[in-house]
Amino acid sequence: MSGAPGYQRFFAELKRRGVFRAAALYGTAAFVAIEASDLVLPRLAVPEWTVTLVVWLAIVGFPVAMVLAWTYERTPAGLKTTDPAQTVELDAIAAQPMRKRWPAGIAALVGIMLLSLGAWWTLTRTGPGASTYDSIAVLPFANLSGDPDNVFFSDGLAEELINALAGVGDLKVAGRTSSFALRDQNLDLRRIGDTLGVETVLEGSVRRSADRVRITAQLIDAETGFHLWSDEYDRDITDIFLVQEELARAIVRAMLPRLGGDSEELHRGGTSDVEAYDLFVTGRQKWYTRSVPLLWEAVDDLEAAVALDPNFALGWSGLADAIDALAYRDARAQALVPRAKMAAQRAVLLDPDLAEGWASWGVLAFEAEQDWTTAELALKRAIELKPSYAWARASLGDMLRQRGRVKEAIEQQRMALELDPLSPQANSTLGLSLAVAGQWEESRARYERSVARGEESGAQPALMLWGVQMGLTSDEIGENAVGFARTMGAGDPEVARVLGPAIAADDPDDALLGAALGSVATLIADSVLTLQQIAALYTRLGDHETALDWLVASSAGTSLSTGIVGVDPSLDPLRNDPRMQALMDEMGLPNGYDPAADTYVAEEER
Repeated sequence: MSGAPGYQRFFAELKRRGVFRAAALYGTAAFVAIEASDLVLPRLAVPEWTVTLVVWLAIVGFPVAMVLAWTYERTPAGLKTTDPAQTVELDAIAAQPMRKRWPAGIAALVGIMLLSLGAWWTLTRTGPGASTYDSIAVLPFANLSGDPDNVFFSDGLAEELINALAGVGDLKVAGRTSSFALRDQNLDLRRIGDTLGVETVLEGSVRRSADRVRITAQLIDAETGFHLWSDEYDRDITDIFLVQEELARAIVRAMLPRLGGDSEELHRGGTSDVEAYDLFVTGRQKWYTRSVPLLWEAVDDLEAAVALDPNFALGWSGLADAIDALAYRDARAQALVPRAKMAAQRAVLLDPDLAEGWASWGVLAFEAEQDWTTAELALKRAIELKPSYAWARASLGDMLRQRGRVKEAIEQQRMALELDPLSPQANSTLGLSLAVAGQWEESRARYERSVARGEESGAQPALMLWGVQMGLTSDEIGENAVGFARTMGAGDPEVARVLGPAIAADDPDDALLGAALGSVATLIADSVLTLQQIAALYTRLGDHETALDWLVASSAGTSLSTGIVGVDPSLDPLRNDPRMQALMDEMGLPNGYDPAADTYVAEEER
């Protein structure tokens, strides 16, 4: 009888039969297979369970492989059943020094550990959130139709995909302004992903011919350049909204496999009328320019769209937005505001789950009617329906700021800026809230970034009126005044330059003050200034009575540009005047911003 202990004889038998070697090779190969499947299979848009299947096959296969290694041995003649061991043979193996016995066992242990690690790492990640991406930017689709007029159509398709994907709660969708700002910049995908803060990029092309449309789209990992999904759709133009829905669902399945294809409808409020759709996308692209002449055209386009299809909910929402933007910039459009309110409400009645309709209604509720309760409920409903709806978040921030809830406004507008980082409007609205909060340095940075992105009309008046608090020189204030006057179409923009030294001076002399007041009068005659800007300039120049006269006059009409008078720092010198106090009470606005009364605790501070 051998003197070697039983456990040593067992390990000697495992070594003799090649089980240790098989465990090492199998474990290493299984680890490589598991990791490769976890990396590659999700990018081939196969079902997520395929990765789990590979893992379990590797686990189940391990004992099978060990049994086969124990039972059979490979010989020059092929596989044959392993002969029973002789006692002396096992004793000889057990008697070997450790440097010869241990390497095989250690290799087997490493193989088992690799298999266990690969299986654990993959299986613990194959719940919600595994093999997924949760952020995307939709770039403008290339127009391959040969007709420049079809750019509106291809841009509209990309925009509608952004809107559809924004309704997926687990998905961060870069805003339209930021995604479209990268058009024709020839940036590599990694740079695009870094700039917009997204993991994936969707790009594509549109070829339209008569009543047919061919859409090609591909979803790409911005970091690696892997194509996660691609497809081509050749359909009748009347099916455009169905194609958009199909596209959005395919993208969601590729990015978030756990959602499958059974999520609720992603695209809402569409039309089957091709002409109405063309007018809608054309008007919507003009709305984005915020150019007064193009806004008038946008209103006409969208009116024609809803006339062709009165049940076109997105068309009604677009009409409300176009009138709102126009009335803010052109007093002649104030008479259209009731039409805008009706259009927004019509959109919601046609489709109660249309986020765009709720957002349009909310914006008009606080801008045109100071109906704060309706505005807040409507805008929060829009965000609930589309968490990545940057414009709704920015607008909610505007409303909250006007009510003196500035901390809450800043939180919403930071979220909007995160979703749409290149948007001039997102930078300007956050800049305004920061100015009200007295955070002048960051406010200036946001406004200057907005100007750099081409949004002079919203940023330059702020840099003019609050230039002193922001640390600008009189020349810089004057340059912003001239730039603003030029943007707004003043007859002689240079007339505004004198406002720089007048605003910067603590006590301007009579000559400078007279020149500045004359400049304001000229700008008023040229329809450059909003009522609030007029009041703010007169306040800064020391003519408080005239400033109050303008504010009282503005409250008598339906002006969409007087909303921040309650918290505008420019008007703080008027706050103790009884007329100002009565006016703020009448308008339901706070009479100045009181940080001590703003008790909201921002989410990141909770």
